[in-house]
Amino acid sequence: MNKERRIQQQSPVEAEIPLLPQEIMVEILSRLPVKSLCQFRCVSKQWLSLISDPLLAKSHLKKTVSNDSFYSQRKRVIISSHNLYSLEYESIGRSGRFDENLVALELDYPLKDKPNGLAELLDSARDGFLYCERSEEGNDEFPVMVKLNLPFCVNQRNWVDILGSCNGLVCIAPDEDTLFLFNPSTRESKRIPDPPSGFVPNGWSVYGFGYDFVNDDYKVVKVGCGTVCVYSLRTDSWRIVCSFPYVDNVSESGVLLNGTIHWMVSFEDGVDCRCVVAAFSLEEEVFSDMPAPDIVDTSFEFVVGVLNGCLCVLHSRNQMHNDFWVMTEYGVGESWTKLTLSLSYICMKPLCLAQNREALLDVDGKLLLYNLEDDSYRYLVVDGIPAGDGFEADTYLETLVSPNGFCRT
Repeated sequence: MNKERRIQQQSPVEAEIPLLPQEIMVEILSRLPVKSLCQFRCVSKQWLSLISDPLLAKSHLKKTVSNDSFYSQRKRVIISSHNLYSLEYESIGRSGRFDENLVALELDYPLKDKPNGLAELLDSARDGFLYCERSEEGNDEFPVMVKLNLPFCVNQRNWVDILGSCNGLVCIAPDEDTLFLFNPSTRESKRIPDPPSGFVPNGWSVYGFGYDFVNDDYKVVKVGCGTVCVYSLRTDSWRIVCSFPYVDNVSESGVLLNGTIHWMVSFEDGVDCRCVVAAFSLEEEVFSDMPAPDIVDTSFEFVVGVLNGCLCVLHSRNQMHNDFWVMTEYGVGESWTKLTLSLSYICMKPLCLAQNREALLDVDGKLLLYNLEDDSYRYLVVDGIPAGDGFEADTYLETLVSPNGFCRT
């Protein structure tokens, strides 16, 4: 009897568990959310190896972008406001209720707890004030101590610039001229090395980020002082690729669409100066000109955006406006269509179409849903984000794509 009991106790342990073929395992796992997959990494070394395999990451991403249900479930809005937050796409506009607040989740990201310079300066204040030396009438021999009364409600963290998003990776700058590729879903990150000295002089610069489909490479484009250089994640290095063939008056990050990064620029054509959309191909690493809407000229500032897979041109910073343009057929200048809104804005960024097909817009630091059919709109209240700081936003997908999963070639 005792011998039989021992055999029954040992048999479950000794029994071999049949293994499924790897392609079947990949097919099953690619249907699961990233949060579950990250938890499954702790099951065993075999699961860790399988879930960390770039082949699963590619299969998971392919399933996400090709399946509307998965795409909706795995889409997120990322918000920057002296911190990074994530917002579920499916919760936006789902119920149609005007009184339902959204809840943002705080993200962990590189250099999150690094204090900014002003916060460190205020920590050294005496008697609640800061003091500095000032010379009167150019007399440096007898400086005067000046008491500065500065507010002590200064945010301790740096502002995080969101420079672009692609396939679950977000290019961020949590400190000045300090770039990271960051996957908010897996919390993996990679510090992008600084360009070699002399590549781009110190001063004005803007960035773009995207994926080169042909060469299977993620690239960061830096434009500054007339020079364009490109960082390749696959080689982990920068290269100077060309000069910037436009007027250096671009102030916003480039917008990714169809494997190309776009900026609104001025182009000197003899004695005239006209606006065009500069399109930088990530595959060929060259610029081409795309026509801007006819009414766009250099007397105002404009930026580009993307809404529902269409390129947009919007006003930026100058006065209040209530219109923008949509290129309904990519690359065709005659397809620019003007849309007039029932509200005015100074700065506006289209983010995506919500569940109810309303447009989610970042308008002057506030989120709102705009119905393009009846011109109605409503502002969204997001719990979990401190009020009064303003914010910038973008979208990303929950994927397994790792910023550390590319090797040198």
